[in-house]
Amino acid sequence: MSGSELHLQTRMRWDGFTLDLDERLPLDGVTAVFGPSGSGKTSLLNLVAGFLRPTDGVITFNRSPWFSTSPKTWVPAHRRGVGTVFQDAQLFPHLSVRGNLDYADKRADRSAPGHAYSEIVDAMDLTPLMDRHPSTLSGGEKQRLAIARTLLTRPKILLLDEPLSALDTARKGDLLPFLETLKTQFNLPTLYVSHDVDEVSRIADRVIVLDAGRVVARGPTDEVLSRFGLEAGRNPYELSSVIEGIVQARASDSDLLEVKSGDASIWLAAGLHLEPGTQVQLKIAARDVSIALERPTGISIQNMIPATIQQIEASKRPVFQTLHLEINGQTLLATVTRKAVSDLALAPGQAVFALIKSATFNG
Repeated sequence: MSGSELHLQTRMRWDGFTLDLDERLPLDGVTAVFGPSGSGKTSLLNLVAGFLRPTDGVITFNRSPWFSTSPKTWVPAHRRGVGTVFQDAQLFPHLSVRGNLDYADKRADRSAPGHAYSEIVDAMDLTPLMDRHPSTLSGGEKQRLAIARTLLTRPKILLLDEPLSALDTARKGDLLPFLETLKTQFNLPTLYVSHDVDEVSRIADRVIVLDAGRVVARGPTDEVLSRFGLEAGRNPYELSSVIEGIVQARASDSDLLEVKSGDASIWLAAGLHLEPGTQVQLKIAARDVSIALERPTGISIQNMIPATIQQIEASKRPVFQTLHLEINGQTLLATVTRKAVSDLALAPGQAVFALIKSATFNG
């Protein structure tokens, strides 16, 4: 048996439900625990954290026994060195952001490997919030604080129990890049509970799929999701725009559907049978919009829409910037790299062409 693994060979029964596990999880990267509500995802985390005691079996972490029925062994939660971030951030309301962080830092095991206080604060972008109290923070800010506070305890393994589930779409979009930073910068073995395909596809290195208390699939993320027909589509947390238009001539299954938005024609490969004159709203992911300074020739893209740059703003992910484009009085967002903005010398007020593949509209 490799020492660098979490071994769960346990069974637990309660209220007519049985969680039956026999898994060896590598202690590197992010392992997503995926499945529908009621499948046992959070219970699995609670077993690892020591909040639940199995009926029988064994749990070992890096060869160290945490639970066993023979010989009888039980390591309580406070001695496992597990860091858990719940759906509810569970912050101390009477302490400031700094106070919450200091509380965790003072109680950290200094003999355990960890990261500097300032590095954690910077990574979670908490410096502007240090003197505020939890009641004044947004949901995403609370979760960033909860993650930072947990990192300061110097955990051996990090458990994230659906950290985005209590957030609205905009806040989820804000927090996801921080979770990616958490993975790349701090390199802690992590169990990430979620039932959202897009979250899992973006964050996890591997997936175990739970159904009715049993693992029904395991393996690399793309492979497992594809096996279940769960390929991630457009991430609902990423930026997108809604453009209104009116359907023109009826299209057959093999034709493109024309939607007129002001003077611009937008061609859809959506396979929809809509009557001419039907008003529609087109949701367009910002990542699906490219920019050209001149109308391209010799290219397969059908939608080349004249636009004017209204604004260029920074993204949470430093390599990208977000362009706000004006199209016939409507706003279209485009996510492009900083290098592209520099190479094309893009600036507010500039006339450009927004390029969108017809296959983008595949619903």
